[in-house]
Amino acid sequence: MINMKIDLEHISRLANLELTEEEKKILPGQIEKIIGWVGQLASLKTDEEEKYTPIDFSLRLDEDEIEKSLSQEEVLAMAPEKDGDFLKVPKVLQGK
Repeated sequence: MINMKIDLEHISRLANLELTEEEKKILPGQIEKIIGWVGQLASLKTDEEEKYTPIDFSLRLDEDEIEKSLSQEEVLAMAPEKDGDFLKVPKVLQGK
């Protein structure tokens, strides 16, 4: 159980989740149940079932084509807000 709590804290950090103390108490048991359910899949007999054949989703690459792009002045003229030679956009990420 101690290892699970360490793993839970590590996973919550990786997922950028802030867990309450109540969630930290409940989640290890829930995770153990989920792992148990997934483990049951290994005991299923699938010898007679049709094997899964993955579909080929090969990445299709198109040739690069040079096209005329907008100038800085044209882009700034269309911008709802600007600050000098820069576009002004809402803040997306919060500093840490």
